[in-house]
Amino acid sequence: MKRILSIVVLLSAMTMALSAQNLLRFGVKGGFDIQDMRFDEKVFKTQNKLGWFVGPTIQVALPVTGLGLDIAGLYNQKSTKVNGESIKQKYLLVPVNARLTLGIGEAAGLYVAAGPQFAFNIGDDVDFEWTHNDIQNTFQLKKSAFSVNLGAGFFLSKHLEFGFVYNVGVSSTAEASFDEGVKAISDDTKPKSWQISATYFF
Repeated sequence: MKRILSIVVLLSAMTMALSAQNLLRFGVKGGFDIQDMRFDEKVFKTQNKLGWFVGPTIQVALPVTGLGLDIAGLYNQKSTKVNGESIKQKYLLVPVNARLTLGIGEAAGLYVAAGPQFAFNIGDDVDFEWTHNDIQNTFQLKKSAFSVNLGAGFFLSKHLEFGFVYNVGVSSTAEASFDEGVKAISDDTKPKSWQISATYFF
């Protein structure tokens, strides 16, 4: 207990120190994404829809000019149709991106960013089963997934920023099976998505 308290105090002190030096900024990020996740069309037909995300974000400036980190905790909700069955997906996304900023002071500028993203399934259910043409189908969302972000964006002031991200799945987010459990798995179960976001920093 004492060790945990010491860590909390240390992190709080570091946060205050960074804030005092204007190296740490807090904000709120929100946006939309389109996920592309496919299975073998002979077995499962998928139709992807627009999703959205929102949550707090922290930007840390590193001692090297222009370099920094973006860390966020985003609630993400999207839906997918598999063989005509609508499946709602709810995730907690934790992207940790390194970034390089090229700007003219705080007035305007561009940035590029890249880094890992961790996704945790927080939906009520992860298993979906239905019968189609006398075949028992199963679609199962995994409880967590790992992906990589590649992005860029621009800022118009020290408060407002817009970003575009291409997210590539490294681990599978779902498995599908049919006809007494024969798996139908392909690389497309590692989804890819495009994200567009806006961030307001306080």
